[in-house]
Amino acid sequence: MAQLLDWTIIPNNPSETNVIPEDNSYSYDLFNITDSQCLVYGHRPGNNINLRWGDPGNSDNIRFRRESGSTEPIKFEEPIAIHIRQGNFLVYQRGRAGINLGWANTPKFEWRILGGKAGDVIVTGKKVGLYSTVEKDSLMYEPRDWGINLKWFKDSGKFGDISKLINAGKIVRDVFEMVSEKK
Repeated sequence: MAQLLDWTIIPNNPSETNVIPEDNSYSYDLFNITDSQCLVYGHRPGNNINLRWGDPGNSDNIRFRRESGSTEPIKFEEPIAIHIRQGNFLVYQRGRAGINLGWANTPKFEWRILGGKAGDVIVTGKKVGLYSTVEKDSLMYEPRDWGINLKWFKDSGKFGDISKLINAGKIVRDVFEMVSEKK
């Protein structure tokens, strides 16, 4: 498993140094190191996942669930589910616009946290990676033309043609004609 470390887990309680699942007294932020913002629920038009970037000082919106149901600290590379307040459980969902992420009403243990030795307890505030066992890839920040600026590592450099052309000074109408001709 390639380890792209583009995240850190920030607890709402600074004295908590481990990631505790299913503990109502703790919540976390998934802070993206590249973008310096946290993943939060936010409405997006169309068939996109309703995720946005937000201020870590105002969110505390992530909870983790482990497959075993145990409330001991979460360990590197164990199966977990990620719940986002106002959304639901974050899952891979083919056919969505953007990154193919969606919501599930029940936990899907399709995520792994990378960045340490498998089986070691995850320490908050350290660099980690988010790995989808369904997509078999790591989640990362990178600008894209539609949806939230998230990509799978294998898609790095893709899905930004329109933005590149506009930034190069092309007229928007001409850009859409150029992109349509490629299809």
